[in-house]
Amino acid sequence: MTKKLNIILGNAPINNGNRGCVALSYTSMFLIDKVLSEANTDYKLYMPDAGFFEDGVHNIEINGKEIEYEQVPHAIANSLKGRLKKLAKYKKSSRVHHIYNNADFILDIGQGDSFADIYGKFRFDMINTIHREALKFHKPYCILPQTIGPFKNSSIKEQAIQAIAGADMVMARDKQSYDYVVNNVPQQKNIKEYIDVAFFLPYKRKEFDKTFIHVGLNISSLLWHGGYTGDNQFDLKCNYQKIVRSIIDYFLSQDKVVLHLIPHVVLQEQDVENDYEVSFNLTEEYNNPRLILAPFFLSPVGAKSYISGMDFFMGARMHSTIAAFSSGVPVVPMAYSRKFNGLFIDTLGYDHMVDLKVDTDEDILNKIKVLYSEKESLKDEISTANSGIVEERKQLLVNDLKHFFHIQ
Repeated sequence: MTKKLNIILGNAPINNGNRGCVALSYTSMFLIDKVLSEANTDYKLYMPDAGFFEDGVHNIEINGKEIEYEQVPHAIANSLKGRLKKLAKYKKSSRVHHIYNNADFILDIGQGDSFADIYGKFRFDMINTIHREALKFHKPYCILPQTIGPFKNSSIKEQAIQAIAGADMVMARDKQSYDYVVNNVPQQKNIKEYIDVAFFLPYKRKEFDKTFIHVGLNISSLLWHGGYTGDNQFDLKCNYQKIVRSIIDYFLSQDKVVLHLIPHVVLQEQDVENDYEVSFNLTEEYNNPRLILAPFFLSPVGAKSYISGMDFFMGARMHSTIAAFSSGVPVVPMAYSRKFNGLFIDTLGYDHMVDLKVDTDEDILNKIKVLYSEKESLKDEISTANSGIVEERKQLLVNDLKHFFHIQ
């Protein structure tokens, strides 16, 4: 009988309003379960970053199957306060140490794009914890498909290189990340380019009234508020609030168009990250029956299923655009960082996006108008990519996960 495997999956939030990050968690769990279940291998999944207030056993349902996991704390604390807290709870800390010591494999999804220093040192330290644990407990670990870098801070870069070098398998989700590892961590030989795992998130297409053209717009609250700092943190050339209003005005001026504002980060309280709050306020402000606020999605599957019903889509949250692309919807990604360019242009060869850091307000609106008029050709191009490179990268990922888990 095959030994039951103990697997730790890091930086994979479940109880989190960012449906893009949660989409990565769901899909990582789905793929791990697929590979191991098809090999008739029993396993237990531990997740230190699930995001619940209390540790314990939980489950998700995806593609008609329940996947069970246990939220546990990290074995390593990043602050003096955290270390003292672990000492005070010695019994609990001993169990956690036992779990990590007895793990067979550790995997990390890095919340997609957080293995970098663009969000600051605190975020990097949090993301890097799972790498430090894998090295401390001498466990084989895999960096699942994610953006790697940039690392402008020399101290953070040194830690990142150590983490990358120590991994048994490194999966870059775009060519820029692949090139970064090749050029900066030459000792890491097991590096390949894959694609964002959210492309493989299951969904059920939502049907809308066919007498209308359904256009979706995802508005990033983070960009709307000027980033975490509030002072145009991401150096946008455009006036984001102004261009969003221009897009809304344009599509509401088109006959038989219903415009759906589709939040992809949904929180219950006011927050710089809360797309739902911004979209709700705009819906109330316009008070137009052809401007619809999408539901408060409880899971990334619900968000992708809704987006899949659109005839055309634009978004500044990358995973909202991945949901569109992977479900065959003509999409215009609204880029604010290199992760968009790396995925859509370099990996997919899809050069139909607007760049908020380069394009002016006028350029952005004009490009969107042209691409909207060409939506049928975009749909064909996306279909070709999904059946080609996306499917190829999925098979590569599944096969390499089998190799990582020592499944023949």
